[in-house]
Amino acid sequence: MISNPNATTQSALMLRRVAAALREVEGLHLRSVFTHYAGHAAQMCRGLTRQDYDVVIAVGGDGTVNEIINGLLGPVTGSAPHPQDIPALAVVPTGSANVFARALGYQPFPHIVARQLAQALREDSRRRICLGTWDQGWFAVNAGFGIDATVIERVEQVRSRGFAATPLRYLVVSTEAWLRSQIDPPEIEVHARAQDGSSLNKQQMPLLFASNTNPWTFLGPLPVVTNPRNSFDQGLGLFGLTSIRGIGGVASMLHLIGVGHRRWVERWLERRTVQFDDATEVQMTCPTPEHFQVDGEYEGDYTSVTLGCVPDALEVFAPQGQPLSVRRTVRRAVRDFFRVR
Repeated sequence: MISNPNATTQSALMLRRVAAALREVEGLHLRSVFTHYAGHAAQMCRGLTRQDYDVVIAVGGDGTVNEIINGLLGPVTGSAPHPQDIPALAVVPTGSANVFARALGYQPFPHIVARQLAQALREDSRRRICLGTWDQGWFAVNAGFGIDATVIERVEQVRSRGFAATPLRYLVVSTEAWLRSQIDPPEIEVHARAQDGSSLNKQQMPLLFASNTNPWTFLGPLPVVTNPRNSFDQGLGLFGLTSIRGIGGVASMLHLIGVGHRRWVERWLERRTVQFDDATEVQMTCPTPEHFQVDGEYEGDYTSVTLGCVPDALEVFAPQGQPLSVRRTVRRAVRDFFRVR
C-alpha cells in the first residue's frame, strides 16, 4: 500500500480505518509505505513483478495513481509488460477529484472505499482496462491542452503555498483562466483516427482534451460528462470547443459542468462543440508552447503531443454490481464543495 501523505483528504484516522478494513481480508499480508517526494511512487513500483506483490494499493489522488501506473508499466517506447506479469492495481481515493476511482465504481469516501476494496479482494474481483499514452508516459484519466491545463498549473502554484485544492478554489481559478483566455486563446490543431477508421481534423481550437474515463472529471460532487460513450473498455474520447468567447463561450463552459442540457441549448452549442470517440491515434499541435496536463498534473509547456491507447493494459480491482448507496445531505454537499484540508 503506497500512501501519499499530502493528498487532500488523507489523515491518520482515515489510514487506520483503511488498515482495519483490509486486515479483515483472510490471507492478506500488507506492507504500507509513504511517498516522500514527487515521482517516489513511480520509483518504488519500477520493476515490480507479480512474484513481488499481487497488488499495489494506491492511497492518494489521480496523480498518485498515475505515478504507480507509470512505475509498473515503464516507458511507452518499449514493450509493455503483460498485465499478468505485474501487480494488479487497487485504489483508495484521497485526492480532490478522484476521477479514476469513481469511474471504477468506488464511492468518494475513503472509509467506505476500504470496505468496497476489501470485498473486491476477497472475491478476486478484477478487470482489465485500457490506458492512454502520451510522449513521455501513460495516463489513466485524461490529458490535454487549454484551460484545464492552465487551471491545474495555477492550482499547483496555490497548493505549493500551503492551500488545499478545494472545488471552490478550482472554480475560482477556472474563472480567472477563462477570462485571461479571452485575450489570447490557445490555437490547438488536432488530427485523430478512431478504431473504425473515421478521422477528426480541426484547427485553431482554444480547448481540447482526451479522456479515458466517463465522467471526464468531477467538480466536487458534480460529474463533468463530455463523452457519454467513453469507458475503460475502448479508445480515447476527445472533446473540444471551437470558441470560448462571448455569451456562447460562457454557455459552452457551463455546459461542461451540467448546466443547460435542454434540447434547444444543446442544438445552439453543437456548432461550438467537438466530440470524437474511440480514438486510437491523436496528434495535437500548437503554434506556441501551451500548458499541458496529464491525469490532473501539470507536465509543462509543449507545442506538440502525440496520444495513443493500449487495450487491456492493466488489471485493476473494482467493485461488482451497484455502488454502495451513500446518502448525500445538503450539509455534506456544501461541506465537500467548500472543503479545506
